[in-house]
Amino acid sequence: MRDWIADIMDELDKKILAELQSNCRITYQELSRRYGVSANAIRRRVLNLEETGEISGYAVTLSVGMTGSSQLFGFLTGDGSRDEVEMIDEIGSHPNIIAAAAYSNGIYAFVGNYDTTQEMHDLSSYLRRIKGVLNAEIHPTIIPIGQGIELTTLHLRILKVLIEQPRLPVVEIAEKSGLTARRVRRLLEQLEESGAIHFNALIELGADTSIPFIALIRWDERATTYEHIIKWLKEKYPLASWENFISAMEPVLFSLFAGENLTQVNEMTREIRRHPHVVSVITTISTHHKFFTNYRQSKLREMIENV
Repeated sequence: MRDWIADIMDELDKKILAELQSNCRITYQELSRRYGVSANAIRRRVLNLEETGEISGYAVTLSVGMTGSSQLFGFLTGDGSRDEVEMIDEIGSHPNIIAAAAYSNGIYAFVGNYDTTQEMHDLSSYLRRIKGVLNAEIHPTIIPIGQGIELTTLHLRILKVLIEQPRLPVVEIAEKSGLTARRVRRLLEQLEESGAIHFNALIELGADTSIPFIALIRWDERATTYEHIIKWLKEKYPLASWENFISAMEPVLFSLFAGENLTQVNEMTREIRRHPHVVSVITTISTHHKFFTNYRQSKLREMIENV
């Protein structure tokens, strides 16, 4: 089978995007060491990804373990009467929504956070009441919790700087926070190793010639687990597979991919369907998506306001 490498964004670009999505504070030097390319070449590629829109920005967010919140993933079925961009903005106007996207056939997908079942109910009710919505399907999801640590005043001092500029070099963080570079490095190591704070690039998968799509994968839970399905997807499509949302209610996996073209999307769908433990696959293609300031980002801002 051919390699899944887009014409404009090559294999190294996709690997860099994946690294920055996992931890946007990774240095050019570390990426240089991992991939055998000079740090200047890595820097030029990152700048190009920012300029062309593949990276729309960077975010600093509290982990789920720091807030006690849960995550959900869902679909809305629209009647086709609304403009997609307008609809996405209305979905995202709810404070519990993290991201939303318009997909083919009048489908809208969204990711949200909630603290209580009442919040989940209120969000569900809000979404169903949106004009043009015919049906809402919501799945609480399984996500890594991350550790909950006590953020000290020193942690918050550097986070106050980073929340505006997540990739700022250590020396500049030290200057702005009034701490030594050595102390800043130690505090950052504590935050990253604990998993209490996430430093992520915001990836726009459809910004180049790629086609973002979601594969709704239903597997046979008597034969395998979602961990094995996700591992197989990442090994099979290391450059096309981006994120997975696992339903906590039923054996359903919502996998986000970026395909090179429609032919590749169709080939991947057929290949996934042929997996011996996959029961069914339904693919929908994204036409527009948007990130929103979410609860865990807002909570972090509240914590650093008085620092």
